[in-house]
Amino acid sequence: MLYFAFKFHCSLPVLFYLCASLGYAQLVSTESPSGDSNQSDISYKVIRIIKPGIFDLQASDYVIRMRTWGVSFPERGQPGYGKAITFSEKSLLTTTPKIKVKRVFDENNFKVVTVGINQGRTDFATECITLGVGWHNEKETGRFGPFILAQLKAKRANHGIWQTGFNYNSERLFLQKPQPSLPSAYLRSNQMLPQISFWVTSFGKIHRPGCSFYERGRGSLMAKPNGTDCRICGGRKGK
Repeated sequence: MLYFAFKFHCSLPVLFYLCASLGYAQLVSTESPSGDSNQSDISYKVIRIIKPGIFDLQASDYVIRMRTWGVSFPERGQPGYGKAITFSEKSLLTTTPKIKVKRVFDENNFKVVTVGINQGRTDFATECITLGVGWHNEKETGRFGPFILAQLKAKRANHGIWQTGFNYNSERLFLQKPQPSLPSAYLRSNQMLPQISFWVTSFGKIHRPGCSFYERGRGSLMAKPNGTDCRICGGRKGK
């Protein structure tokens, strides 16, 4: 009996150490930030919005700057920037997002992630694209079906940025007809007025700059094309 009590007494520190170790391991595995893309989704707290889709995330004792995967947004001073930053603040600061790492660090040292809002039921990037708050960053995702469909819906409904007629890639207007700086010169020769170059596919479909099918596949650029106007961008007529 004395031997049993002594053995049990000596085992208590060992048992306590094992329990504490297991508990600490579980805490680290569920709360510490990780770049492992195989790790299950973890809830964190967003404490600051830097730019649309870019935010600071508080995880235990760490603050990590993250960027939303697969979606691009207007820059400060461009049309739609105010709506984009407001939507990011309302969506991310008022909920506890579900984070999943897609890329450990990008060229700006941001951790690239997917963000689930509404208790993980809604993908933040898809929602931004659907509402026209941002657009599909196909260079990053490739031909990613959910984002492609969301952007087609946004264009057809003329949501958000698709109302502005602003070319966010070249920072110039492409839907509004250019106006000559010297109208008298234009009257002498209509060659002075810059013209839109339309993309005409091998099937005769006409797309204007900004269309998701512009310069896609086989085709050629034409100033005065003949063919069928795209139903999404409007082709020669525009939307």
